[in-house]
Amino acid sequence: MTSRIDKLFEHTKLLCFGRYVLTVPVDSRLSFGRDFPTLPNQAKDLDKIMGAERAKILAEDKTAEITYFGKGPAPNVWLIRSYGDKYAKELELEGFRVYYVVGPHIFEGGDATSKSYKTTPDSILKKTTEVAKNLRLREPDEVPTEQGLCHEYGFRRLDGSLGNTLSQIGLHIAALPDVVFSVESNQAASTQGSNGDGLLKLINDRKRGAGSRYPQLTTLREGKKKLHGWDGEESLVRYPDGHHDFEWMFIGETGNVARPALIDVTMRTKVAADRVGAAEASSLNDEEAIELWERLLEGFKFRVAVPGAPPEAVAIK
Repeated sequence: MTSRIDKLFEHTKLLCFGRYVLTVPVDSRLSFGRDFPTLPNQAKDLDKIMGAERAKILAEDKTAEITYFGKGPAPNVWLIRSYGDKYAKELELEGFRVYYVVGPHIFEGGDATSKSYKTTPDSILKKTTEVAKNLRLREPDEVPTEQGLCHEYGFRRLDGSLGNTLSQIGLHIAALPDVVFSVESNQAASTQGSNGDGLLKLINDRKRGAGSRYPQLTTLREGKKKLHGWDGEESLVRYPDGHHDFEWMFIGETGNVARPALIDVTMRTKVAADRVGAAEASSLNDEEAIELWERLLEGFKFRVAVPGAPPEAVAIK
């Protein structure tokens, strides 16, 4: 007998974000959290947007100074360079506000010169030119086969070994409107001290801290769980109000592309208006929730190969 979840996955597609993909039912969509800041469908308003930003900079301090306002170092790139105040000028801390116009959208970038970080105007302009050369439009269901990063409205070509990236998305499945599956991957996070604690220790610490106030949860599964070469830990629980709270976490190495410092995956049911538990009931029973969790976790992979990733962690060979 075909289960409800099997039927849901009879027709699937890949959705990409950052370096990753998910294999999902065809009626699914992603909502992006932290991403390349974008003003969708506002390219026609570029002059107004830049003018408002210039006015904002000058209004924040009477000694602020605009040092450049106009076209950037590459086609379809515009810049605002400024000092926030006289002290920033004395310390040579020049701010760069960058606008990449790609099709109907504006992608926003920012940087600042700094002697301590050896960031110079030339290095910022060089990086700006590189980004502009490698940034293009991407439709929501397009899954590129070259190395780089998928953004909500675009794709940036980038060598698989480069970039300390942070990806945050939520997956929404039309047939299960109360279910939200979320992924956060932070390559640059610290793993020092308590930042290196795994999921099970974090849960035990919360239990000790809350004491008798800790909710009476039904634990469906808890312990170590290896996924695509990542030695992680998971906790699958149901709350007294019936909502499921599933989590899998992996702690890797800061700056490592194939083993990011943090991967945190969650799935919650009974969600409405972005509030967990607000829906009338969970659309899934315990067995269905676990089955959906397993299918979605299995389909979470790198889009294409990155240095150090095992073959089973890569979706497109």
